[in-house]
Amino acid sequence: MCIEFPDNISGNSLVFKGMVTFTMKIKNMFKSYSIKAALYTLFIFCIQLRAQDTITLQTLTWDSAGRSYWYNFPDIPADQIERINMIYNMRCHNAAVGNGNVGCYEWDYSCNTFITDTFRTDSIQAIHKKYIIPGITENEYNYSNKKTSNCVSVKQKDAQYSNINNEKIFTIGATNSAFTIGPSAGRLYLLYRADELKGMNLTAGNIVGLQLKVNGSGGEVPFLKIRAQSYVAVTLNGKDINPAGWKEIFFSNTSFKNDENHKFIFHTPYSWNGSSSILLEISYNNVTQAQAITLAATSINDVSIGNNNGFVSLYKYGSKGYPIDKNKMANIKDEVTVAFWVKGDSIALPANTVLIDGVNDKNQRQLNVHLPWGNGSMYWDCGNDGSGFDRIEKAANIKEIEGQWIHWAFTKNSITGIMNIYKNGSLWLTGTGKTKKIQVDRMNLLSSLDNSLSYFGSVSQFSIWEKELDSVSIKNWMYSGGDKTHNYYNSLRYYFPLNDNVQGKIVDESENPSSIITDAPLNWSEEQGRFGISGMNKLSNRPVSGFIQGVVNGLNIVEVDKLEEIPNPAINVEEYEILNARAEIKKIHTVYPAGDFIIFNENGEFVDIKIIPHDGTFINEDLKYQRYAPGKYELLSLVTPYGNGLDLGKEGKTFVFDVTDYAPILRGNKRLSIELGGENQEELNIQFQYIKGKPSRVVNNIQNVYMFQRQGFANILSNTVFEPRKLKLDKESKFFKLRTTITGHEQNGEFTNRSHFIKVDGNKGNKKFDFNVWKECGNNPIYPQGGTWIFDRAGWCPGAASDTYFHDITDLAAPDSDVIIDYGLNGQNLTSANYLVACQLVSYSDFNYSIDAGIENIIRPNSTRVEFERFNPSCSRPSIQIKNFGKNEISSLLIKYGMPGGVVLEYLWTGRLLSLSTISIDLPIADGKIWEGAQMNGNTFQAYIDKVNDQIDENPRNNNFSSKFNFVRSFDFDPVFEIRTNNVAGDNSYRIKDGSGKILIEKKNLSANSTTQENLIFPNGCYTIEVDDRANDGLSFWFYPNFGSGSSSIKRKQNTTLVPVQTFKADFGAGYQYDFIINKANATTSNQASYSWSATPNPASDHIILEIQGLSSQFVTVALTGIDGRIVLRKRIINVENKIHEKLELPQLQSGMYSLQIISNGNVSTKKVFID
Repeated sequence: MCIEFPDNISGNSLVFKGMVTFTMKIKNMFKSYSIKAALYTLFIFCIQLRAQDTITLQTLTWDSAGRSYWYNFPDIPADQIERINMIYNMRCHNAAVGNGNVGCYEWDYSCNTFITDTFRTDSIQAIHKKYIIPGITENEYNYSNKKTSNCVSVKQKDAQYSNINNEKIFTIGATNSAFTIGPSAGRLYLLYRADELKGMNLTAGNIVGLQLKVNGSGGEVPFLKIRAQSYVAVTLNGKDINPAGWKEIFFSNTSFKNDENHKFIFHTPYSWNGSSSILLEISYNNVTQAQAITLAATSINDVSIGNNNGFVSLYKYGSKGYPIDKNKMANIKDEVTVAFWVKGDSIALPANTVLIDGVNDKNQRQLNVHLPWGNGSMYWDCGNDGSGFDRIEKAANIKEIEGQWIHWAFTKNSITGIMNIYKNGSLWLTGTGKTKKIQVDRMNLLSSLDNSLSYFGSVSQFSIWEKELDSVSIKNWMYSGGDKTHNYYNSLRYYFPLNDNVQGKIVDESENPSSIITDAPLNWSEEQGRFGISGMNKLSNRPVSGFIQGVVNGLNIVEVDKLEEIPNPAINVEEYEILNARAEIKKIHTVYPAGDFIIFNENGEFVDIKIIPHDGTFINEDLKYQRYAPGKYELLSLVTPYGNGLDLGKEGKTFVFDVTDYAPILRGNKRLSIELGGENQEELNIQFQYIKGKPSRVVNNIQNVYMFQRQGFANILSNTVFEPRKLKLDKESKFFKLRTTITGHEQNGEFTNRSHFIKVDGNKGNKKFDFNVWKECGNNPIYPQGGTWIFDRAGWCPGAASDTYFHDITDLAAPDSDVIIDYGLNGQNLTSANYLVACQLVSYSDFNYSIDAGIENIIRPNSTRVEFERFNPSCSRPSIQIKNFGKNEISSLLIKYGMPGGVVLEYLWTGRLLSLSTISIDLPIADGKIWEGAQMNGNTFQAYIDKVNDQIDENPRNNNFSSKFNFVRSFDFDPVFEIRTNNVAGDNSYRIKDGSGKILIEKKNLSANSTTQENLIFPNGCYTIEVDDRANDGLSFWFYPNFGSGSSSIKRKQNTTLVPVQTFKADFGAGYQYDFIINKANATTSNQASYSWSATPNPASDHIILEIQGLSSQFVTVALTGIDGRIVLRKRIINVENKIHEKLELPQLQSGMYSLQIISNGNVSTKKVFID
């Protein structure tokens, strides 16, 4: 019986053994039948039987848009499946070679394959805190039910004086209205135009004070501050205020008396230049008394703006964010601006934060602002085409992160490719080449979409625009998020003022508003006057103001430390309980911080302790429970290769994985998904191949010990995750095995070799299995790659399957008994390390066969399996893997091998092969004749096991294997091998072997910067060059430029010159192997020819370059014939100047060996050529 394998892979086949057996029957029954005819008849017979033996399910293909689909897997019971192969092919996008997002995408990502079985359930130990208190990690938290405040020590300046000589007061304005101060905090901007100042005969020079007229009752105004700057414009609109131009001239708690002309004597005089306007900023905190203070004022427009009604902003402290309605997101594609005011919390920051987070319908990041990340840098991510997002980033100083209000604007224009960040209206960072389009489907305000990250601090005037705003527009509208007078108002999609002190709703004031309804209480925070930025409006009057000039006598500036009350924000404490295997909010407590608080001064220095009485204490505890989800099984852990410059060929690279252990779940309707970030790095084609038959052991069950998950080193070490698990062994099974795949990530997790363990405790014994999760990458079959592909890693290499560790636990517990399994890590804690862990328990029946040997793989020759590319193409000893699937030990194997229609060789292996063990066997070849006849059979090599322990195998179905292969290169001259080392001494060695594996030449520890040549003057035959690199970094590697570059090649001597005919890649990692044939005798001539000629390349594919020199005849005939004598190409060529250079275009030919003949003047010269 024959087993079908797809054309582009190799696999088990019963063709070869069947051919031999069937042929013998034919010869015994019909003497006149030829062997060749019998073989052909049998081949047809095998084709007819294939469909009933093998079922192939096609899943993802190269053109699949997604990476997660439901498929109907063949519903075949596990006791009728001998083997299931997953045939995994990956190809660069459109088979292209490029950089970045062309061809294979640039970076290495985990790209794991999962099967989800909704009829099964996974569980994971989950731990949830009883109380979630934003920003608090301690187990105890004191709180007050009433509003509380902390203090900061602020240094004020009290100007004490005796009198003012030559005092002159220049009053601007006449009383016709009233201007109020308080009772809420305020911040006012008052413009005094140059013409007004000159009109009152104010002279250039120092202004030493300001006089304001109180009408009515006075009162206390705390923390009153006056700042001044020169101003150019004649009207005040907030657009021309220079944030860096202020000069403080007064700062003190101030008492106003009833109906007085109150004088503010400046601690620092303001020097007026005599020509410019003067802009004053007056700010103050909530006044002590409940009523406002009224000042005499003049009605006048365009000279005053401000807010004297108090300042409120939304205070976030690590709590959940707010989903933004997506209805207005659709048009945000090419341009966007995100703008807002923030004042970061001085205690909490820097930390990992998110101001806004938006993704598309594929959950790919589209909009994200980290302000900052924990490293103190700010990140602006915007646009994603599926291969990754555009980003600009910059390290920020501490004053840009916390403690003061700053206006930030983040812009992108995907058409120009420019991304910008503006600080207070000025360009802070720019980036170019950022052309990825924007598509937002979901977006959260003030947190990540999963609410794992939030912001710590105050936020105000948050706006999102479908437009790249310029710096002028940003600066002009910093103090008002945007109204209908804004020049880009039609592009304003969302405007959340965040200053209205409203509960239950975050108001959107843009056109067609999409306000956000909130469940949790909003935490509104009051601001001190000098820090207020919201609610600024144009005012219609200005206080009657007197500018004082003169000489202040006895001026003494006394610095006074004043404690300023800072209201503590309300804290929403979420209390949880476990309901139906989920952590649910039981109650939300709105409280205020209490307990001991440190009082700092403005420089962050310790001043004192403030004790706030508490009404209660939240004592936190862990709520442990099991969280359930549909069963999800990792079939394959693989990391994508570095894609820059990588060529995977038009047909891609194909792996074949034995997934028979998953037979119980690879049935019926299941979801196949590729996940973890690398799913779109390459195009994928995945097939599942079911080989029907009685298995060596039936896979009765497979179950996850732990739900597949990524966890940090510290959590694993502490048993917070991957805790000991109790499982009951299947009562119908006889054998049990654990299969564990682990990969390490982050800087230390990826590049640090650590010991892991699995402990098993059963009713028959206990055992701890220790194993190192470490994989050497220098022999990666996909090479070279555009990154650090040679670096060894924790369990994985770029472009390769991760290592899986197997542990048999049959002897530790009886069927139908409980077993405790615990995975963990040995050694001390490791920071910056996390691990992806899949741990599964497989249960098997008893053996169905006592004697059962099977061929697992043909390592060489093999042209279709990427795992074996470093050993191919090959002409040396074939190498096969054989596994003992039976119960008994194997001591001998009679193996027969060759190519259909060719020479059949046999080899008797003797040794010890224990049950379920695997061995690689090199098969001897007496000469190269084994490869003859390949053309007729599609370059197919086959091997089969004829006898096991000198008897017939009880299960012959897995005794056969076939592989496709490519011919090695043939040289009809004595080649020269040359190697030139780099700057590293003793790193490289090489060996030359013959076809039997005998070492003919060996050179070790080559010196640095040396060139070595070997004249390979050998008899005709197959030879192998093996080059090693002790450091696993090849003769050249981009990461080590100081090591220099070497090279290696095969050359041909032409007269006195060596010409390269085969050059090897210098970035080969640990080494390379190259097989070739010397076949000087393949050039035969009838009669003596007086000319020389060559045919290249050899092997050829679509053409041959024919070169003839010294030919005397006028014409020459060229003929290409197959081994059956049939002429497949014939051409007559004119000889010009005794020299011919002709390109022969080949028709579509079967791969194999051909004869190329030159016929001239009755002479025939022949060379053998190989066609791939």
